[in-house]
Amino acid sequence: MPTAPHPVLVLRHGESTANVEGLIASAPGPRTLVEVGLTERGREQARAASAVARRAGLGADTVIITSDFARARQTAELFAAGLGAGAPLLDQRLRERDFGIHDGRPHTAYDGIWAVDLARGEHTDEVESVQHVADRTLAVLERADAAARCAPVVLVAHGDVLQILLALAAGMDPHDHRKQPPLGNAELRAVGNARPPLSSRS
Repeated sequence: MPTAPHPVLVLRHGESTANVEGLIASAPGPRTLVEVGLTERGREQARAASAVARRAGLGADTVIITSDFARARQTAELFAAGLGAGAPLLDQRLRERDFGIHDGRPHTAYDGIWAVDLARGEHTDEVESVQHVADRTLAVLERADAAARCAPVVLVAHGDVLQILLALAAGMDPHDHRKQPPLGNAELRAVGNARPPLSSRS
């Protein structure tokens, strides 16, 4: 497995209005791109994450790449400001996993979706496949390598997207992503010093 040329960390977005409402927000459109943003607590969490990052040695040279969904973008902007870093780079490939017919519905649907993932089953409810999410997140890592050179990189995104990426980085089958400790809101976690092998792609 090749060695990463720079530190890579992931940051889940802070608490969002959809989190508070207990609803899934995954389909691109006005709701996710504009309306479902951070709560005041979520904004505080994003600022706190930048303080954690500073204590870990991250600074103004950090390259931040974020989903363009409002809750992630707002988290990235507050996080970048706290580090004194440049404006976050937007990347649609970091958007939340598409949860198909469950979009806008209660988040209790997650358990059934994850059970299908774990069983290596096929989703019949228009849910985006684990492999497709894995492919797009690996492509973002390639962009990070090109953009950052030796600078640290922080990818700001959503729960399932980052769980799948962390599983790949740990050498796991990405379908086992929920065996990774779940990321909390505005939790910052190192991906590690190794890249997922490109052979992870189908």
